[in-house]
Amino acid sequence: MAGIPSSPKIQECTLERTFLKDYRALNLYKIGWSELSQYTRFVYDVYLNSVTDEQPWELTPEDLATMHHEDQTYFPHSVYFGFMNSRNEIVGTMKVTRKTDLVLLPAEVEYGVDVKQLSKEFNISPHRIWHGGRLAVNKQKAKAAGFSSRNMFLELLYHSFRQITQHPGAIFLAEADKRIYELFRRVGVPMEKIGSGKHYMGSEAYPVVISHEGMRNWIEYYLSDVLD
Repeated sequence: MAGIPSSPKIQECTLERTFLKDYRALNLYKIGWSELSQYTRFVYDVYLNSVTDEQPWELTPEDLATMHHEDQTYFPHSVYFGFMNSRNEIVGTMKVTRKTDLVLLPAEVEYGVDVKQLSKEFNISPHRIWHGGRLAVNKQKAKAAGFSSRNMFLELLYHSFRQITQHPGAIFLAEADKRIYELFRRVGVPMEKIGSGKHYMGSEAYPVVISHEGMRNWIEYYLSDVLD
């Protein structure tokens, strides 16, 4: 109807998780609504036990409540990727959320990123902006399943980029601390800072962007490396 803002939803959203790929001791899923609370708690616990610049992340119960609210709000417009072991425990995660008229992204709220201006710079509509986040890996559980945390990170990145690049011209927007920024750059992802840093969710982070071409080039590079 005229006058109602368009708000694209992700068609894959379901109550239960959707199987994507078998990795022997682990399976990769698109997480469903029924596991979303478990998913959020997993990410929070990994962050709580992480160390950045030799200091633990300073997270609070209020941060967990904020994360739960964000994940529930973003769910209809997101794909939540999750590795799970044979005990149905989450081992690694990453999510991508499509920008909508009804949801403000953290980069907008916390960093003042103007998505309309950003979309103009890339010659796309704001709905071609995807926000990435919730990257977390339980290294001990990954190792127990015969999977290195690095390889799990690369697979999560690959599936997230594939989801985004299905849409012509789509770009990746996120907040990255020093550790994550250096990790992306180290594996060949052309992530670029687009603003000043600030303390957010327990660490100093910056708004960052990855172009459509950058993601496509990385996917080709990653696939050629896997197949060699």
